[in-house]
Amino acid sequence: MNEQVTGKFVERIDAVFLPVRNLEESLLWYQEIFSFDLRWKNDRMCGLSIAPNCGFHLVQISDFQPITTYTPFNYVVKDVEEVRNRLIEKKVTVSDIRTGEPKRFDLTDINGNMISVIEL
Repeated sequence: MNEQVTGKFVERIDAVFLPVRNLEESLLWYQEIFSFDLRWKNDRMCGLSIAPNCGFHLVQISDFQPITTYTPFNYVVKDVEEVRNRLIEKKVTVSDIRTGEPKRFDLTDINGNMISVIEL
């Protein structure tokens, strides 16, 4: 077979889609808490700007169930203690900091979804 066909051909993950109960409410929460800029929006989804080459999308799901048994992705930060304290000031539910590699904690968004915050 041709090496080009059998070799690795996926370059990166383009976007993460997080299910939410209510798109408008969730969009406002993510903008208020994290200051993410809106890239695009339609009736059911929106794309938020976090960093170059990193798509973060909220998608409204009719039979929504929060992700509470694992974290579907991590936010990477430079100082996990500072970010955790800022989130606490904004009344966001956060876990204790877990040491080890990487140093991290979890937060719970307005929909009850768990997301990890890690320090790299």
